[in-house]
Amino acid sequence: MGRRSSPSRFRGIAVALAAGAVICGCAQEKIEYRYRPQFEVDATGRAADETFVKPDGTRVIYTSKRPERKDAAAKTPGSAPEAETPQIELRERKANGDVVLRAMFPEQVVAHVSECVRNEEYELLWNQLLSEEAKRDLADRGGLEYFKTFFTVNRKEVMATLNCMQINLRNGHAIVRNRDATHLSAELDSTLRGSYKFTAMEFESTPSGMKLVSIR
Repeated sequence: MGRRSSPSRFRGIAVALAAGAVICGCAQEKIEYRYRPQFEVDATGRAADETFVKPDGTRVIYTSKRPERKDAAAKTPGSAPEAETPQIELRERKANGDVVLRAMFPEQVVAHVSECVRNEEYELLWNQLLSEEAKRDLADRGGLEYFKTFFTVNRKEVMATLNCMQINLRNGHAIVRNRDATHLSAELDSTLRGSYKFTAMEFESTPSGMKLVSIR
C-alpha cells in the first residue's frame, strides 16, 4: 500500500471524547481526562499515565487513577450524583452480535488490524477502521473486494509485519512520525526493514477515532 501509484494504498485515525475547558489567561484550553485501566495498558503497551495533544489542540490526559466518588454527605443538598468516567472498550460485542472497534492510538489500530486479519474479518476492518480517503482511493480498483483480495493474497506477510510492529512500537524499533496535523506513520527501522515485505503503516486522526491509512 503506497501512494496512489501503488496497489496497496489505504487511508485512516482519532477519537472524539467529552472535553473540559480550562481558562488560561485569555485563551481557553480544552482538556479531556481519561481513565486508563490496567487491561488497556497491557493490551497497548502504553504508559498508564500519559498526555498528548490532539490535532485541534485539545490536551488529552490519561491517568491510572480511577475517578473517586465524592462522599454523599459532602455534596450540596439536592445535587445530582457525579457519573463515573466510563471505561473505553476497544473491541465490544453488542447483544445482537455486532462488533464495534475503537482506537485512539496507532498501537490500538495495529492490534485491531492484526486480530481482524487473523480472523479474516475484512469487511469489519473496511467498515470501521479504514479511513474514508482510503476507501475513495480504492473505489476505482474494486473497493471492498480489492481490499479483501489484498489481505487474502498477502495475509502471511501482513501478519508478520503486524506482529513485528506491535512488539517494536514499544521498544523503539518502529519509528513514529507526524506527517501533518492529522496523519502519522510508523516504520520499522533499518535493522528490521530487510526482513519484511511490508515495513510501514500510515494512520489518520479523525473525529471518530484513529484510522488505518495504508500498509506498505
